[in-house]
Amino acid sequence: MQQIAIITTAFGFGLQDRREYYKSLFERNGFDAIYCTRDDLIEGKVDPDGVIVGVEKADRAFFEACKKLKVAMKFGVGLDNFDLEFARKKNIKILNMPGINSEAVAEMTIALMLNLSRRICEANYTYKSGSKAQFIAHTVVGKTLGIIGTGSVGQKVVELSRGLRLRYLGYDLFQNEKAKTLGIEYVSFERLIRESDIITLHIPLTDQSHHIIGEKEFKQMKKDAILINTSRGGVVDENALLVALEHNQIGGAGLDVFEWKQSPAKISSLPNLICTPHIAAYTHETLRKMEETAILLMAEALHADSPSKNQA
Repeated sequence: MQQIAIITTAFGFGLQDRREYYKSLFERNGFDAIYCTRDDLIEGKVDPDGVIVGVEKADRAFFEACKKLKVAMKFGVGLDNFDLEFARKKNIKILNMPGINSEAVAEMTIALMLNLSRRICEANYTYKSGSKAQFIAHTVVGKTLGIIGTGSVGQKVVELSRGLRLRYLGYDLFQNEKAKTLGIEYVSFERLIRESDIITLHIPLTDQSHHIIGEKEFKQMKKDAILINTSRGGVVDENALLVALEHNQIGGAGLDVFEWKQSPAKISSLPNLICTPHIAAYTHETLRKMEETAILLMAEALHADSPSKNQA
């Protein structure tokens, strides 16, 4: 049997009997599954034929340590934690699952958007602290939503938010015909920043997208604008974001991804900031679908004579 190393704790997350749950499915596909850590691989304790990776670094050191490795699967979509060039030099197939968690991430985006606009977390905290003071919030219906990155997640945001009668502005390096049919109006980056009441990011982290939202952009946004980031932490300059929030340059922000190492006290002092620990895709339904798909794609890649059609 071929050996598959699972180094992400997201695989089977929420299942108490996760190893038994998938044991038979792995075995039916000719696999012996081992749950371990990245360090186990680096130290040579495990040398698998395939590996399932989450947010852990799959860098040069990682691939050099895995002597037998044929396939590396990203348990998700973004491949910014992979050294793709080195992996291909070693003839290691790199797989991911584009679009598989789009609906869950879009749902989380809308939840953060509504939460911030209606100040739900803030109201919950103040009420539980003993205050019955009421305060006013903003409605979302009829507002302008700026979508930076109009791929599968950006499109799902439109589909799921239809009832809110939003106006959709879009910015992307390449215009998507399906996005246009959904009602997204493509505009310049600067116009999207200026005109949007809510801005949501759905782009990969690259050299070009790093800190695409920074001090300049916060100064150009509407005073009550809300920023949502469920993509990658590095696309937002988070130090500039803190300044913008502290000085009420924008209305608020919802982050599910981060690059910073700020103190909890600093973050908790901002009532207009909602933080969640990279859980946009973490629903039972989405994770179960991702897990079963990962096993099937791994089997296809390791057993097929030709490269998988899902090869990144």
